[in-house]
Amino acid sequence: MMRDYAEDILNVVLDEIDDIILIHDSEHTLVWMNRAGLLKFDVTLEGIIGERCYTLFGRNKHCDDCKIVGTAMRKDSRKRVMPSTGEIFDCHSVPLYKDGKIDLVVQHLTLAEKTGKQ
Repeated sequence: MMRDYAEDILNVVLDEIDDIILIHDSEHTLVWMNRAGLLKFDVTLEGIIGERCYTLFGRNKHCDDCKIVGTAMRKDSRKRVMPSTGEIFDCHSVPLYKDGKIDLVVQHLTLAEKTGKQ
């Protein structure tokens, strides 16, 4: 019961953040996204669960500079372009490990540049 309550609290807090927060597994399969991400990508949580994270950026394979490499991740940020608006985001990833392997990845996207495509 306490775990469900703690999870509810975290969901509320993360949904109040204006930056995009998404969580995917080591195979790039989306498991969660906050309200800001759902609004920006114009998707529903039910619609993105099970999809690959790179599909959000109009790709059919993982990004060329993807930081997931086996059991380790490089820490520097990289840029992602929102296909619908042309906005450029800084993308930071934080891995969560289980038994020495990446289990989940939390991605934090912050607006870096606005373009004229909006």
